[in-house]
Order: sequence, then C-alpha cells, then structure tokens
Amino acid sequence: MNEVETTLSIQMKRMAVTLLDMEQSRFVSASETMDLSALQSEVYSKFFEAYIDATMNSPKSVACKFLDRDNDIATKINRYVEYPDDTHFLSLTNDLSNKLYQIMQTVSNSNGSVFVAHIELIGEQYILLLKLDPKDAVQIDLETLHLKTIGNILPDASSRVQKCALIRMNYDPLEENVYVLDKQSDGEPAKFFMETFLQATPIASDKKKTKMLMKELYEKIAESLTEEETPRLQKAIDEEFENGKYIELDASVHNIYEAIAPEQNREDFIEQGAKLFINEFTDRNPDFTPTFEVKRDDLYVVYKSAEGEILFRYDKRLENIDVKHDQVNGTYTITIRDADSLDFTLHKKPL
Repeated sequence: MNEVETTLSIQMKRMAVTLLDMEQSRFVSASETMDLSALQSEVYSKFFEAYIDATMNSPKSVACKFLDRDNDIATKINRYVEYPDDTHFLSLTNDLSNKLYQIMQTVSNSNGSVFVAHIELIGEQYILLLKLDPKDAVQIDLETLHLKTIGNILPDASSRVQKCALIRMNYDPLEENVYVLDKQSDGEPAKFFMETFLQATPIASDKKKTKMLMKELYEKIAESLTEEETPRLQKAIDEEFENGKYIELDASVHNIYEAIAPEQNREDFIEQGAKLFINEFTDRNPDFTPTFEVKRDDLYVVYKSAEGEILFRYDKRLENIDVKHDQVNGTYTITIRDADSLDFTLHKKPL
C-alpha cells in the first residue's frame, strides 16, 4: 500500500474507482485498489485536494449527521475500520457504489465514475466518496492548431454537477459525521444524495460557526486598526477561540474588543463596537446558535516542496519556531529554540 500526502496535509491511504453505466443498466465494480504512487502530484493538488477542500469549506457544502446509529453506510464503514486492508476496502468501495447505483436507477440516467478513498485529514480518518459525471471536451494541438474530441473528461471541483461526501470513520452520534457537497445544475444543494443515499440530515457545524465568527470578527475590527495593530488582533482571536473550548457569542465578542481596545475612549470602543458587531452578525445569521464548541482546522502551518519530497508542519501556537523565506535564493531557514522541549516525528515517504 502506497500513501500520498498533499499540501493540505491529506494522506491518501487507499483509493478505488467503479463505473455506473445507467444507460446500459450496468455496474462495473472495482477489482483492485489504485497504485497511488503512479499518479502525478498534480492529480492530488489540482483534483482530489480541490474536491476535499470544497467539501469541507465551500458555502455550498453541508455538515450532516446520520439519522440513526444503525445507518447502513456507517455499518459498512465500521466493517472496514475493524479490518483495514485492501480486501475489505474493495468490499466497501463496491458496496457503497452499488448502493448508489441501485438508488439512482429510479431517478437518474446519468452515467458516472465513483471514487472511494480512505484519507487522513489533519489527524482524522475519513472515507471520501466522489461521484462524477464525465464529459467530452475539445482539445487544440498548439503546433498544428487541429481540434479533436477527448472523451470521459472528469470535471473539476468548480463544475456545477457533482456529488461528494466526506464521512468520518470515527462515528460520534453527537457530532457531524458527514460533509456533503451536492450541487445540481441550478447550483442548489440537492437532497437526494444526502437524504436518500446517505440517510443524513443537515446540522449546524461547530467548525463552520467557529470559522465564520473568527473571520468576520477579524475583518470587522481590522477596519479600524492600522496594519501594525492587526497581529495583536489575530493573537487575541486565536487565544479566545481555543480549540475545544465552549464559548458564548456575546461574551467572546466582548472579550476580543476588550483585548484590543485603545486607551482613548476605551469603554465606548468596547461597548459600542461589541454591540454593533453582535447586532449585525445575528441579523445576517439568524440561525446561529450563540453557544458552541470551538473546532478549528487552521492550527497548523505547512511548508512543502513543490513535488512533496519535503514537508514541515508545526502547531502555529508554538512560539519557539521561526521560519524565514529567502525569496531571492528560494530557501527556507527553520530556527527552533529550546528544541529539547519538543517532540519530533520524522516520516520517510516510500520511493
């Protein structure tokens, strides 16, 4: 088994592909896992990585939870979790793909490819399920200027019609289990894939609420600060929104304004600024629950070589690591103070 790590710190552990031929009523199962080492790095960075990023972070994606603990898909994944080898992964791939094929027979005649992958994303294990509708495209030969048709082109993550799900392998009935990206041709999220196939229902994701509130707080307050003052604002937000901490909207907003308030007109800055922000934020987001657990996926800084031969990743909250980039020579200098106090893990990638 070959693993591949991408610039988003995604480790691709296994992958297989099946075909859904709806016009001929034919399902083509996967007979072997793909050789990940044979694929070009651009396949990951410009294709799979783009879909994973869109499914986790796109405004069109939906955080969901399974309707019940006995969900059929969760059961199939748990079987693979118990026996994480190629044989059980192929069984999982074909079971999930065939289930989708059977359901689609009554509602769609759209042929497609189904990619199933076991990935690790920021320390968490997921099953990626990606159903794509191949298209034809026209290619121009830049030397002869002749045109020719290329068949079975896979659409990129910006295409309108696509179905993608990231399913947590560590099932927790109290948290989101599935991230779904399913856009119809009109751009609206479709319910068929989410409700009928995955048997999941949307929930308010603490991760999305954390990211939304942190982003809007920074952008709003930064408008009244100089460029030299913004690092202090970012530090205050990072400290208030500690991963795993339970926060309350009004109190946290007030704490941020208090942390960066100027000496002059301090009380007015805190009270008026916090009140205005909360009123505008809740007006724009009426369904935003004011109390939630902070969940962050931006806690790591990643430096990676162009072809992925070298990867350096560290927790951005560590204050004894400095990285300087010499743009003239194209080199990075990494300085670690008090290195004896840190644990290092070195990974050698297979050739």
